[in-house]
Amino acid sequence: MRALVLLASVAALLLSGEASLASGRGKILWPKPIQLFQGELAEISVVGADLAAVAGVLGKERIGFYANGTAKFSAIVGADVDAKPATSKLRLRASTHAGMEARAEVPFTVKLKSFRQESFKVAPGFDQMTPENLEEIRREQAAFARVFAAPETDRLWEAPFLRPVPHEESASSFGRRRVINGTPRAPHSGLDLSAPAGTEVIATNHGKVVLAGNFFFAGGSVVVDHGGSLFTMYFHLSELRVGEGSLVRKGDVLGLSGATGRVTGAHLHWGARLANARIDPLELIKKISSHRPPAPQSEPPAIETEK
Repeated sequence: MRALVLLASVAALLLSGEASLASGRGKILWPKPIQLFQGELAEISVVGADLAAVAGVLGKERIGFYANGTAKFSAIVGADVDAKPATSKLRLRASTHAGMEARAEVPFTVKLKSFRQESFKVAPGFDQMTPENLEEIRREQAAFARVFAAPETDRLWEAPFLRPVPHEESASSFGRRRVINGTPRAPHSGLDLSAPAGTEVIATNHGKVVLAGNFFFAGGSVVVDHGGSLFTMYFHLSELRVGEGSLVRKGDVLGLSGATGRVTGAHLHWGARLANARIDPLELIKKISSHRPPAPQSEPPAIETEK
């Protein structure tokens, strides 16, 4: 009977977002349940004295945590633009410098978002693919898949993120559902910014260029790996100023905007991918804090000692 009571107490602690390390070395504060609309992200933290590392898994994806001040590890998680509304579990494991571990499961809920829909027509030659086109597209899709499957483990970025161009959204914004020549297509997974041809496009944060070239749909393209399974993409460039393998700093020029690829006019397609979730890139600017260390008066959770 006492064993059942003990198990119930531990479960209650996990569900409340707070648990004590088995050794009694200290207390861990876990994130509260996470609720995101499609295409959004959240910054979460695990806090506790003597923390050495935190690891997370959401579905099949590993979530990278990084030290964020004293006794705190943080991560960013996202919901894909086309994710089905449902609740899953973010599985967390924390370890201390003393070698002790604690685990928790945090509910992760994706909520349906109402995106706009646009319908338009293009010339048949613009919309129909030849066998040669299809083969080229398959090769390009494989190239993107290889890049996304091998992200840099360590976080390279530092808050805040920058806009790649100063211009506002064009007609096709993130998540918009498209109907082309009467056929529904995949949701728009990036943000189109109204950048005139020849506008300098900058890196929104530090990272490594892992893909650079000309592609059938995306035209002149650059993909930057920011570490921790976060990528940003810049499409339809008229000129590339970086090559694959280049290390870039926040604000470095990646290329010039243009109208290359399958587009009807000059603009910049700016995309973001976080642990394979296609998210609104503006979320990086809106949601990521400055990651300054906590003020001196901020104290980690009180250490509890078992008697």
